[in-house]
Amino acid sequence: MAPRCRSKRFAAGVTCSAKLPERRNRMSRRLRSIRLRLLAANLLILPLFLGFTAYGLDRAFGNYQLDKQRENMALQLLLLARAAEWSEGVWQTETVDEPRLALPDSGLYGFILSRQGAVAWQSESVALSGWDAGSPAGIASVAADAGFLSLPIGGSKFSDCYRGEPYYCYARVIAWGSRGPEALFLVLESKAAIIAARTEYRQFLGLLSLGLGLLLLVVQLAVVRWGLLPLRQITRDIDSLKTGTREKLDSDVAQELEPLTSGINVLLESEERRRRRVRNTVDRLTHTLKTPLMLVRNSREEGPAYRALVDEQVDRILGIVESELAAARLDGRVPDILGKAVQLKPVIERIARAYRKLPRVGRESEGEIELDTGAVDSGIEFPGEGRDLQDLFGSILENSVRYCRRRVEVGAALESAADGDWLRLTVGDDGDGIPPGFEALILERGARADTASVGQGLGLSIALAIVSAYGGSLHTGRSPLGGAEFVIRLPASQR
Repeated sequence: MAPRCRSKRFAAGVTCSAKLPERRNRMSRRLRSIRLRLLAANLLILPLFLGFTAYGLDRAFGNYQLDKQRENMALQLLLLARAAEWSEGVWQTETVDEPRLALPDSGLYGFILSRQGAVAWQSESVALSGWDAGSPAGIASVAADAGFLSLPIGGSKFSDCYRGEPYYCYARVIAWGSRGPEALFLVLESKAAIIAARTEYRQFLGLLSLGLGLLLLVVQLAVVRWGLLPLRQITRDIDSLKTGTREKLDSDVAQELEPLTSGINVLLESEERRRRRVRNTVDRLTHTLKTPLMLVRNSREEGPAYRALVDEQVDRILGIVESELAAARLDGRVPDILGKAVQLKPVIERIARAYRKLPRVGRESEGEIELDTGAVDSGIEFPGEGRDLQDLFGSILENSVRYCRRRVEVGAALESAADGDWLRLTVGDDGDGIPPGFEALILERGARADTASVGQGLGLSIALAIVSAYGGSLHTGRSPLGGAEFVIRLPASQR
């Protein structure tokens, strides 16, 4: 059995394991907050930064104290040496310009030792402080432990030493020549004052770091709040989108948020276009299907004529639905052409064979047409999807076949231009051509130059949608055969 939770926060009978997922979910939600992430990072970084800074300042202050102490003790030893005089076999000194050498418990002590460590002279502060410098544990042992007795003539050394408490020691061997024998001058100073100053500095440094840390934390809170203002503005704009009080996000945002807002706006525009296409498609279907349905409904005749009418109108309805579905598939679509290419000539020849027997407008009984694809160069590739090629070429060819007299010619070739290589596809017929003023109109969706024949006028608009999706162009003109000519230009390579 799962263990029961002992905490009073949980109701009786609820297991701890049942509460763990809730805790994890709450923690996960908190970690998804940008503000909490930034604050957590600051709480981790600030102590480290302030700690390393305080450590560095403390080390720097300690080194400064040590250097200053060395300089002071070198000066004190120099003052002692200037005041010392060898007279009648003993060392004597005049008044030293360092009053602490004559005060009890001053923490500063001076000595003159022989090279063997015997005490030849000591300052008044030694005797007044109760030191027994000549004892076995006296100053000679301190000098020996610190390595002062082995210093060469003129050599000096600054070191730590210990006699009951920690001291700084500075020693120098001086050769007096005719004035006296070699002697080891030694100055000791208690570390108590230095340690007290260091402790006081560390306390000040700790309080300063704490105050600075709190100040930086408050500043960081303000900076995070200020930095997240653009996100809060976007959140308010999105709420306005939900309520319908605005149609798109404001583009005047922080530079880092421009890709986000522009992407959302593009998505909104795409969605709006999709909605308009759906509404337009429904409107067109409603309007276009109404006529054939009313014809079927209002016809009261029976027999072959009625059945022929029904068959004709059903075929018309199916054609409308198929055309609208094809057009809806292409509206606003970006073709997936990466790494795709289709051999052009086999597809064109296959479609041409299938369209040879299509009925022509006004010439349904004149038999097959002449459909020439010899001008299509072999080896040319269509840089895209095979289905798009079939829809594109099929729509153009169907239009030419239906309105030709007897002959349709298809050509395809590659051409170079200043803006790159292009695939040029032409389809021309020997029909009556496009009436003047209708060249642009027939490319509009649902428009037809011939209103007397069956059809919805969607084929050419489908072709134009495919060409536009591939970054190409579709133009109409006069064919060398005398009829209409359609010229398609597509990029020869993927861009």
